[in-house]
Amino acid sequence: MKLIINKSRCPQNHKCPSIAVCPKGAITQKDIYSLPEIAGDKCILCGKCIKFCPKGAFEKVQEEE
Repeated sequence: MKLIINKSRCPQNHKCPSIAVCPKGAITQKDIYSLPEIAGDKCILCGKCIKFCPKGAFEKVQEEE
């Protein structure tokens, strides 16, 4: 499993609020108008960002092999 951000659900017009709840600092954003990015090597799939995002933009998906 991995975590992705659904671009169609993310408004990309503010600082991503889920950055603050990530216990590993795996979510970054270049500026307030960019899609947040998830560092797969840091993400522990805890789901805090999924629960916290008001737009439901964070999703767990099966990794392609």
